[in-house]
Amino acid sequence: MNYKLKKEKIFDLIFFVILFLIIFLREPCWLIDLPFKGYEFDAYKQNMSKNFFENLFYIYPGTNALMFWFNITNSISSIFSFEIAKTISKLFTVFIYLFIIIFIYYSKSLLLISKKSKVFTAFIILLSPPMTAEVWMSSAHLRGYFGILSFFLLFTNFSKQSSKLNNLSYFLIFFSGLCSIYSAALMPVFLIRFIIEKNKQCLISLVASFSSIIIQFIVIINDYKSIVLDSVRFHLDVSFFYSYAYNVILKTFFGSQIPKFLFVKSEIYLIKNFNLIVYILLVFLVSISIFYIIKKKDKLIYLMSVSLFIISLLVFIGSVQPGFAGGRYGVLSGVILIFIIFRFFLIEKNILLKNFFLILLIFSISTGSIEYSYKNPRPEFLNCSNYNFKI
Repeated sequence: MNYKLKKEKIFDLIFFVILFLIIFLREPCWLIDLPFKGYEFDAYKQNMSKNFFENLFYIYPGTNALMFWFNITNSISSIFSFEIAKTISKLFTVFIYLFIIIFIYYSKSLLLISKKSKVFTAFIILLSPPMTAEVWMSSAHLRGYFGILSFFLLFTNFSKQSSKLNNLSYFLIFFSGLCSIYSAALMPVFLIRFIIEKNKQCLISLVASFSSIIIQFIVIINDYKSIVLDSVRFHLDVSFFYSYAYNVILKTFFGSQIPKFLFVKSEIYLIKNFNLIVYILLVFLVSISIFYIIKKKDKLIYLMSVSLFIISLLVFIGSVQPGFAGGRYGVLSGVILIFIIFRFFLIEKNILLKNFFLILLIFSISTGSIEYSYKNPRPEFLNCSNYNFKI
């Protein structure tokens, strides 16, 4: 082994150890006491009365979609005692965190070309403000993480990868679509990439994504009665755009503390027509962004922008909380927004704009790191004592 290769191996090892420590130190009790979160505990109690295959293909009430990884976890957990089941649930969740990061790190990407960009991506997935405590250590909320994986699979550089890694990428596109409605919803973006590039690899990717969305569509159609009767989904609420501006655009880059100080503690939101001002500014920002994106004529930005639109639309019509875009609903939208800014930073020639985008990225990592555990806006989701369930 030559010196350069040995140095790279040592770097990779140190990097992955650091990642695990970041996961562990957010709140060590999750990997020491290994508690169930509420939805996981309820699922375990239900699954004890069903067999393995019933659990594997079960559609949980209120989800209206297939969450296959959650089902795999629960199917295996239900075979074992309560204490072992908790351990399985948490280890399977940590496995997904690490697998997604490791896959992105070693795969070839049109978006993430350098090792530095992949290290940055790992920290975004773990530390950025969109990765809210609500979804932390919850196998039920791995949907957002699978959505992130599918988003990066959109930019796979098939010509630079081995055939084995390409085949794994195709499988992950399909599998992620079964595990997350967010992943399946990205199918139109795979279609757009195929239309642009017209090659075999993009066609296979499209078929894989299309297959998963067909299965999800069948699940939704079969569950349409509960969707229609349960009026909390498929609603249109204008207040969503206000929530989106605050929870996705502002908090993605500035966390919770800065926006809360500027808009809540200052009571600026009490001024007359404040909501109208927010809507006008949002329309202005979107218009400027569209103009900028068209001007840049960058294929990757087009794909990312369509991805952001689709996921935002999905949250708009499908969230359980009408008019709310934050929490678990803002995870994937926030990450996509960060990488749109990241792409802007890479291709921008104007030094002032380039530095502006760099500042946004630095703020996102910095505020996310501060709020990751110590200043987290929702510490109750990290407190294991809130999930001390017993059977």
